[in-house]
Amino acid sequence: MELLENYLRHICGTEKVKVNEPLARWTTFRVGGPARYLVLVEDKAVLVRLIKALEYVEYPYFVLGLGANVLASDAGYDGVVIKLNFNKIEQNDVFIYADAGAKLGAVVNYARDHGLAGLAWAAGIPATVGGGIYMNCGAYDHCLGEITVMVDVLVHGEIKTLTQQQMEFGYRHSVFMEQPAVILGAYFRLEHGDKTEIENQMQVVIAKRRRQPHAPSAGSVFKCPRTDFYVGKVVESLGLSGYTVGGAMVSPQHCNFIVNTGNATCEDILQVLYHVQDTVEKHTGVLLEPEIIFLGKFE
Repeated sequence: MELLENYLRHICGTEKVKVNEPLARWTTFRVGGPARYLVLVEDKAVLVRLIKALEYVEYPYFVLGLGANVLASDAGYDGVVIKLNFNKIEQNDVFIYADAGAKLGAVVNYARDHGLAGLAWAAGIPATVGGGIYMNCGAYDHCLGEITVMVDVLVHGEIKTLTQQQMEFGYRHSVFMEQPAVILGAYFRLEHGDKTEIENQMQVVIAKRRRQPHAPSAGSVFKCPRTDFYVGKVVESLGLSGYTVGGAMVSPQHCNFIVNTGNATCEDILQVLYHVQDTVEKHTGVLLEPEIIFLGKFE
């Protein structure tokens, strides 16, 4: 273990390596026990070198974006959590390239500033480019897969470029969920537009997002099983608004949100999640599928 720690400090920098770092500091749910190591990676070449080494010694790792769609275990994560801190964004005509560590919001603003339309719907989504592509994040009848034309990835120590078709985008789905790879960066195709009009579209979206719960959460917890099944409304209709276990609660503002009211544990959130699942299945026959990612050890 000491050898691994020394290696991490050597290639990433001593100040970039944190030992037994609470994951609650790095997830929007604000819960989670310690990661054995958490490393901040500032350079793509360093990331490639690090991943190759970890895979060679078969040491577990997890690449973390903004932690906005992650539920971290109270027991923590016995491996290396890699936080991407490289965030280059570039333009070539109607194409934008963005590093995996770039915030999606920064890409949205960059597109607006360069008069490129097609991303206003993503204003306010708390995600990095890598995390957004991994789960094909979306809102208001749009998703990232619609405009993603190529993605640079690291697979078994080799850098490859995947096309849109190869990424197998679907509702909250990409090929990376079945075929693990580390996303390095992505190319988006947009279209020329008017900056003022794009800004107006963004403000409409941001205004809608302001009506969502502000307490710590991971956004929508469950996927919509079909287009006519609105999870939040169904959960509310079953009397689960405000249902609480410990510090976790079904938000009365939006019943597809589970919020941390201040002192929740991962176990509290899980118990609320399971109760909602069981209740909805009992009354509708539909088993809700979580769209959040579970990090660490779970029973």
